[in-house]
Amino acid sequence: MKIQKRYRWLLSGALLLLPVLLLFMACSSDETVDEPKLNIYVYAPEQPAITRSEIVPTEPEAKIYNLQIWVFRSSDPTKLVASLTLRKEEELQGLNENKSASYSIALADRSFAERPEPVDIYVMANVIDNNGTNYLEPINNSADLNKAAFDGGHFFSYTKSPYQAVTTIPVGRGVPMSGVARGKSVVDRNNVLHINDANLTLVRTVSKIRFVFSSLEEEGVERVLVDGIKLNKDLLYSKERFFLDGDHPNYWVEGSAFNEEVLLVAGDRVNPIIQNTDPTKYAYSSSMADDDYETLINEGIQNGELTEFGPVYLPESDKRLSGTISFRFNNDKQLSASFSMANGDFRRNQTWIVYAYYLGSSKLEVNTVKVVDWEDVPGTPDHDIHNW
Repeated sequence: MKIQKRYRWLLSGALLLLPVLLLFMACSSDETVDEPKLNIYVYAPEQPAITRSEIVPTEPEAKIYNLQIWVFRSSDPTKLVASLTLRKEEELQGLNENKSASYSIALADRSFAERPEPVDIYVMANVIDNNGTNYLEPINNSADLNKAAFDGGHFFSYTKSPYQAVTTIPVGRGVPMSGVARGKSVVDRNNVLHINDANLTLVRTVSKIRFVFSSLEEEGVERVLVDGIKLNKDLLYSKERFFLDGDHPNYWVEGSAFNEEVLLVAGDRVNPIIQNTDPTKYAYSSSMADDDYETLINEGIQNGELTEFGPVYLPESDKRLSGTISFRFNNDKQLSASFSMANGDFRRNQTWIVYAYYLGSSKLEVNTVKVVDWEDVPGTPDHDIHNW
């Protein structure tokens, strides 16, 4: 019997994960009963249709170093149906090579195979070993997972001054990701138990900002030096929830706001930013689609007409992020230009572009654009999976 489902995925051309979970038990003719198993099938498209140059994350942004899955009875958060933890590179090789993988684990609750009921499914990636959370194994209660908090980990230091975000994904740890599907029904078809519509979209817990610069190439126009970029205080929180719910579909922040400035790009003076004959060519226009603007910026970087600092990786916030770009002309006194997330809050899995350019007017022109969510495949493509 073929079962056809449509999937929408959000993780990488190198790795968007859509876990489809199938439970089954089998009995032999001599009435001995096999151990109940949970068969976990993880699918990633091998050849996604790429239409935007930024759509595929870099390998460090995409790589999975560890994966954890928990399944609970929806009726009782203390009833663990099954769980799985993968740590070894060979166990995750199929996913990281953009292929599919299937894993079978024994049910923690054998009675579930006899009387299945709706379940809640939780998935975390790259959070083991305190990478953004102090929430450690073992987990046997979904209520605890609902309270699991992301505390910034390697992506933001709340303890060392200057307080600084990272511009490089931590090697061997990766980007924390999470996904949840609650209240999914289970049906029996030919002695195989299926979890209906258990499409889990793993979402990166952090977002990124790309800072892009250029300067007019014209006789008499000064060369520009960027000294650093800072985020204003009271805009980030000390921690946030890993798993969203219906009441918090976009972000779930908690605790107090961090009341210090955050260094986004190191304060050491950089080389003069790239000059070109028309910096306004890369300025955002309201008539321009966001993804087209991203493509334009990428082309400018590839053509050597724009300088990029970052991307900078930050935890989400329900605030409108704003900050300051410090710059100077040659060895003159330091000046500043401000930027702000024009469309509002700074949700997880987003990409922002801040473009600052100099036209010879003794100030930087700045525009800030939210591109699309940090997707790994364009749009909402369809894919049919059979016989799972």
